[in-house]
Amino acid sequence: ALAYHGINLTEPQAFVLAGHAFAINVREDLCPSGPYCWNHERFHALLADNVGVRMSPIGGAEVDATVKVKLAAEQRLHHALDQGTVCSMLHLDHQLVLGRDANGFLLAQPWGDIEPTPAHLTFGNWKECSGKPPVAFFQWTKVVLPPPCQLLPTGALRSLRLALDFAIEAWREPQCFAEAPYGFGPHAYANWLAALDAGHGDDHGAWWNGRVWGECRAQAGYYFAELAAAGEESDIPSTQAATLADQYQGIAQRLYHAADRERPIAERRRAVAEARDAEADCVNRIVAVRRAALA
Repeated sequence: ALAYHGINLTEPQAFVLAGHAFAINVREDLCPSGPYCWNHERFHALLADNVGVRMSPIGGAEVDATVKVKLAAEQRLHHALDQGTVCSMLHLDHQLVLGRDANGFLLAQPWGDIEPTPAHLTFGNWKECSGKPPVAFFQWTKVVLPPPCQLLPTGALRSLRLALDFAIEAWREPQCFAEAPYGFGPHAYANWLAALDAGHGDDHGAWWNGRVWGECRAQAGYYFAELAAAGEESDIPSTQAATLADQYQGIAQRLYHAADRERPIAERRRAVAEARDAEADCVNRIVAVRRAALA
């Protein structure tokens, strides 16, 4: 969507400036719904205000809804596509809507040709979708940012401030982002450890949460490495940026270890606990940087 709209950001910049690099949401039973079922309001605000693209819902329905209800939900998607707007679908994952054929919508498959991400959505019946999650359609429109924000890739102090404020809020005010049985920030780690103790370590969600949230921390690490490499041109001290880069990469590796269901539970539990402690330290460092360098 960013590439379509000519927004030239690297993946690490997109992850961090939209805040997603700092998100972590885990259900009490490590259900793979964790990456999806949280309050996205602040994330959507950062997408628009900090990245330059607005993600807006344009319809949707339950999988077992009537054909009439489904066709009504599809009409706004048809209209957006007719206007040349980038659109996406969320069911068991986020998928771009690439177009239409005579029978339905054509969908991107981010994980290849596997069942959770079908390549096609049949008009009216959505036979390719299954399970409890509803189907939701979104449009991605470009937002014209004020002049100081046009230089998002480098030197955008306002953008970095907003992103780091989100990182702090996500950790220190987790109740704003999730409700039981989900937990955000430190509550996510508490749920994760309790789920491992309760015997959910071999579930699909144990792997999925580790991979998703590990990727987010890896992107944060890459971003801070970019700042560290900028030296004197960096918006924060390069030594602080380098430390954050190393710490977030370390968190990512620990979460990838936690995702590995071949490893002993005790080892994976230790990895989650270490990731939690390292992330708490990262947030404290971000608070210090925010006060000193980005006040």
